[in-house]
Amino acid sequence: MGWLRRARAVDSTALGEGLEIADGDANPALHDSPALSEIFATLDPEQPVRVLDLGPALQTNLNFYATIADGVRIVPLLRKDGLSGLQELDPEAFTARLNRLLPVDEQVFGLVLMWDLLNYLVGEQPSLLARHLVAITERGAKIHAMIVNAPTMPSEPSRYELHEDGRLTYRPTTTQENPAPDTPPALVERWLKPFRIERSFLLRHGVREFIAIRG
Repeated sequence: MGWLRRARAVDSTALGEGLEIADGDANPALHDSPALSEIFATLDPEQPVRVLDLGPALQTNLNFYATIADGVRIVPLLRKDGLSGLQELDPEAFTARLNRLLPVDEQVFGLVLMWDLLNYLVGEQPSLLARHLVAITERGAKIHAMIVNAPTMPSEPSRYELHEDGRLTYRPTTTQENPAPDTPPALVERWLKPFRIERSFLLRHGVREFIAIRG
């Protein structure tokens, strides 16, 4: 693909402390990702991007990032206490976790991959996350996010494996399904402010992808 460039060495901070490469999934499925294809197509080889991945560490994705980025940070917000532990955090505790896992320092990112995380955050958590990301991203940085557009969804976030042709392998980590929240695009727009929704894509398999940009 034209947007791929010479492989770069992923920096030593790619994996957070104690973080291991994830393994083992059920019922994988391969789907197009027009949002990610568009994001990757607009990357400028003369302006290297730093990537923040808020999902689990996958070796295939780390290999892929080495072709498009000068630096990568993998920070799964679920961590050791899982989804229920994250959802139980009140706004103050959730903000404290963001400050601990994503400290505001000299490192800024040009691309943030949220994957399906917004489907599982509750209350003020999506907005608190977006506001925190403003402090650790550069002007023009982009967010990729996925919202379920179906009656049900997996009871836990899935894993997503990047492919060079712009497709994603969806790898559910459970076969249990829960009712999916009703999340209209206008709500996602409010959640992600001050990022601005640039594009959205409604996909046939019950997912809506979003590209949001930082002004």
